[in-house]
Amino acid sequence: MERFLLKAAVFLASAVAALALPSLILGEDFELKISGLITATVIFALAQSLLSPIIERQIEKRARAVVGGVGIISTFVALLITATLTEGLAIHGFGAWAGGTLLVWLITAIGVWILPGLFDRIGDKGDKGKAVDKPADTKD
Repeated sequence: MERFLLKAAVFLASAVAALALPSLILGEDFELKISGLITATVIFALAQSLLSPIIERQIEKRARAVVGGVGIISTFVALLITATLTEGLAIHGFGAWAGGTLLVWLITAIGVWILPGLFDRIGDKGDKGKAVDKPADTKD
């Protein structure tokens, strides 16, 4: 359960960064309202986590050549769902959709790759000085 919560925290943290940074880079064309940040993040993270495996299975069945693009495709669809269901995210124009999708995909991928290592290091520092139980079948 602890591992699941850690993975969820990592994914939500990377989703926040992935939605916030393109908003800063692309400006008004990729508009993320602070008032809708939490709702947009939760909807995006849920859509992304549910869509990725579904899209991957469908692409593997029908078009194996584009399997590498699953992340970008699921990111685009998750952004589309988020922009449609919330007022917290509004994307205007082809360039913002293309650039936003690429940036969100890239930032999420980097976050999911880097953040678990940071959390592991923080957890390791908290374990210093604690006694470690030895397995019962070993001798001193």
